[in-house]
Amino acid sequence: MSRTTTRHHPEPDRAGLSRWQAVPLALGSVAGSGILFLPSAVYAEVGRNSVLVWVLATALCLPMLLMFQDMVRRYPTGDGIESFVRAGLGPALGRCVPILFVALVVVGLPAGALVAGRYAMRALEAGPTVQTATAAAVLLAALAVNTVGARANRRAQHAGAAALIVMALVLACSALPTADDASPITPQAETLGLVLPGVLLAFWAFAGFENLTFLSRQFRAPDRDFLPVSVIALSVYGLLTMLLTAALAVSIPAQAVDGTTGLLQLAEHLPSRQLVVALVTAIAIGAMVQNAVSWVWGVSQLVVGASRSAILPAALARTTARGVPRRALGLLAVLFLVAGSTLAAFPALLVDALAGTSATFVVLYLLSIASYLRLQGRTVRSVLNLLIGVVLLASLIESGWRSLYGIAVLAVALTVTLVRRRRHH
Repeated sequence: MSRTTTRHHPEPDRAGLSRWQAVPLALGSVAGSGILFLPSAVYAEVGRNSVLVWVLATALCLPMLLMFQDMVRRYPTGDGIESFVRAGLGPALGRCVPILFVALVVVGLPAGALVAGRYAMRALEAGPTVQTATAAAVLLAALAVNTVGARANRRAQHAGAAALIVMALVLACSALPTADDASPITPQAETLGLVLPGVLLAFWAFAGFENLTFLSRQFRAPDRDFLPVSVIALSVYGLLTMLLTAALAVSIPAQAVDGTTGLLQLAEHLPSRQLVVALVTAIAIGAMVQNAVSWVWGVSQLVVGASRSAILPAALARTTARGVPRRALGLLAVLFLVAGSTLAAFPALLVDALAGTSATFVVLYLLSIASYLRLQGRTVRSVLNLLIGVVLLASLIESGWRSLYGIAVLAVALTVTLVRRRRHH
């Protein structure tokens, strides 16, 4: 049995990550299930305005990256969002932040893993058992890598980022040259009312930069490197999502596209079908593993910090001698099992679960933006984020019942926090 300690000792890395070494980590934080299903899901729901949705969703991220940069500069220890919300909106809401992150990860990662499993099921022309087994393998692999430590985590990020870029470029470059009509991606005024809900759905693709605020402690110079690393990752990822959406639109009619395995449909339309389908399936699963590894690592560190702050049970703060938070990983494993089993039993909820998780990210962003305004006052950055907050709030309202999960988690977390504080007093 491994010796444990109540102190957290990260695996030593004296030099830290340079900017280019950190880019795969940033891509790993962002890229995962989103790139597997969101190009097709957005195209299926929004149609000809889908590329416009991606342009807006990408643009919305830029001011938030500036906000996150200020968070990292102010709190370089990796607890920027919680500390920022605590300082701007008070300790009660600040203590809700770790709970919100746990709530979204324990639904979002099993849902994303099931999307990857659906790729395997379709490629093998198998039944739901293959989908569930693949999803379980993805989550188990992420947990296993994190029990080894940060160094293995970084190796997985480098390999996964390279494979993901190869997959996206192969699909986009194979499909786009065959297009003879740009009308499927030409914006349509009649359906502009679908754009805001589409932006909320697409926003899931970019959820991950807040995870990078946790992981920035591994950078050589977090205060200087966070913004360049984030912008490079955003640019690469945003371009890939637009290319894939355009490739889908010129290859498959919107009414015929599968909302979760559209990229596999695209692969089936290309020459060397079997080889391309096998390649896409393997890389899709690998990309989900990469994303899960990054998020499990970031949130397990957040659980440890929250346990030390008495937000979560103190026992979860215990780590091994090498700094591996096994108890926090065990908690995530149990919650993955519950959420994954539920989604496997009710597959119709899959896209709704991912949209609900995206709404939870929006709730976190709104809290961050409100805190930013309180702390920074009226600056160019804070005003830009205020405008983004208005758009995100409108998207949340337009999304209807899908936004209830994030709001309900915040309400429960705030209630528990206030009750515990009253009992403590």
